[in-house]
Amino acid sequence: MLELSSEGDLKQARVFNRSFGGDTLNTAVAAARLGSSVGYVTRLGNDSFALALQEMILKEGIQISPKRNGKGPTGLYFVSVDHEGQRDFVYYRQHSAATQLGPDDITADLIKQSKIVYSSGITLAISPSARQATLKAFRLARENGIMTAFDPNYREALWESEEKMVDAFNEVLPWVDIFLPSFPDDTVSMINFNKPQQVVDYFLFKGVKLVVVKVGAQGCYLGYKREIQQIPSMSIKAIDTTGAGDAFNGGFLHGLAQGESLINCAKLGITTASLKVLNRGSAIAMPNKDAVYNRAFSY
Repeated sequence: MLELSSEGDLKQARVFNRSFGGDTLNTAVAAARLGSSVGYVTRLGNDSFALALQEMILKEGIQISPKRNGKGPTGLYFVSVDHEGQRDFVYYRQHSAATQLGPDDITADLIKQSKIVYSSGITLAISPSARQATLKAFRLARENGIMTAFDPNYREALWESEEKMVDAFNEVLPWVDIFLPSFPDDTVSMINFNKPQQVVDYFLFKGVKLVVVKVGAQGCYLGYKREIQQIPSMSIKAIDTTGAGDAFNGGFLHGLAQGESLINCAKLGITTASLKVLNRGSAIAMPNKDAVYNRAFSY
């Protein structure tokens, strides 16, 4: 999506900075900047913003498939950031090009090129066809022995009801190997547990192989083979928390694809997110490889 960001209250904003963002795109950029080979499956429109978005994705070294299809405008969101780095969003994405993503955009050949297939709850929410595309991608990954990763990234405004959201998540969960929720934003609406350890236990019991619960300034909780471990965060003062969870996902999945230990994957995720929030913007603010690796294993 097109990102227009401002400082302070959106009601009073007069000047906006233009960039691009979106949860899965942010994660793709984060992983690519760390050195991963990344492919991104989406649909782009035929407006000038779509052309700029395509150029941005390609400039990051990300393979994009399919490219522009001429249907629907580029989605748009406004975001403001307060003095503590917290965000306020307004979205305009209904009938956008990305909502036209469908099962025909997913092929076995495309999936077989991957070590990890990743998607999010926002992709499930934006349209029925995008939901079916995600399910097809995860099923093909499972059939071909490829890991799947999913971040529920719950946004109430995108769902008709909590019940619809829970139904969609329960449909995709059997195909998920790595589950990456944020506590409490994602988990309270899903299962209403008040401790991250309970969230880990619940989804391990549901059959997810690896559960990584992100808890902001407290770091994350790793759950694997019935064992839970907390990995602390870095001590930083956030400027802009937009895309922090996406940055974590990119760092964590990059480490996993590189064969790092789960502890090191968590440290890569935490460091990527911590360095991201020191700068304004979402995808544009993702840190580079040297910055992350210089800090990840020493804090």
